[in-house]
Amino acid sequence: MTQKLKYVFLGYFLYFPCSFLIIYMIWMAIVKSVRWAEVISNCTSIIGIYYLIASVWFVFLLQKQTKHRT
Repeated sequence: MTQKLKYVFLGYFLYFPCSFLIIYMIWMAIVKSVRWAEVISNCTSIIGIYYLIASVWFVFLLQKQTKHRT
């Protein structure tokens, strides 16, 4: 895996989801005063869908890079 691909992986699988979790929890729990159980339920379901989409995209990205090397 190239250095650029490692940064893409870290960004899409660590930075974006963690920042989303923090921002979403602050917004929904503190600003909008929604119950914590509902906030966590919504947040984890959104993150789950995001990880599915990002994983499929990352597989295609890896396949594309592998084809260019051969």
